[in-house]
Amino acid sequence: MAQDIFTEPEDVDLETLRNLGPLAPLAGAWEGQGLDTHPVADGPEDERYRERIVFEPIDPQLNGPQLLYGLRYHVHVNKLDEVPTFHDQVGYWLWEPATRTLIQTLGIPRGLVAQAMGTSSADSQHFTVKAVLGSAQAGIVAAPFLHENFRTLEYTITITIEGRDAFRYEQTTLLQIPGFPEPFRHIDRNQLHRIAPAQRNPAAPTTGS
Repeated sequence: MAQDIFTEPEDVDLETLRNLGPLAPLAGAWEGQGLDTHPVADGPEDERYRERIVFEPIDPQLNGPQLLYGLRYHVHVNKLDEVPTFHDQVGYWLWEPATRTLIQTLGIPRGLVAQAMGTSSADSQHFTVKAVLGSAQAGIVAAPFLHENFRTLEYTITITIEGRDAFRYEQTTLLQIPGFPEPFRHIDRNQLHRIAPAQRNPAAPTTGS
């Protein structure tokens, strides 16, 4: 008998915050100062930055029988001595309880989108997702200028929860750059602290548990 890929589950918990698995501690707003190691003409350059991230719970998502819970997020980064935005990023962090799968989607307004994937236990305080150029499921797509000059070969981010109101991440983007003999490891590290609590998703019950 063929697998039923159309029928949705009848009973879905509408309270996203209690179904996010390892993503649950991230819900809310965060700020911190990090270190960015990025490429310049002469090689690597280290630069400090300030960062704000907001994670907002979304309603449960259904693909037929597949059930996903998630957070919509916005990252805003500035250099310490500049007003204009240094990095802007939007996307979703998703958790599939049935398969213990983590998915991060991301888009940046320089002409790049990606989807990174990994697995984790529901109560893990440390998890990683990864995207690879050419993958049909966890891949990377860039507009012509970035693809030709700063081609992203791999993207990996590891998040570590540090208590109730802090987390840190290390993010590595492997870039192929003309004139560089080896792929360049563009690394971002930050520890962020909660500045605002989590909000409930729009469909969450207003009364009861």
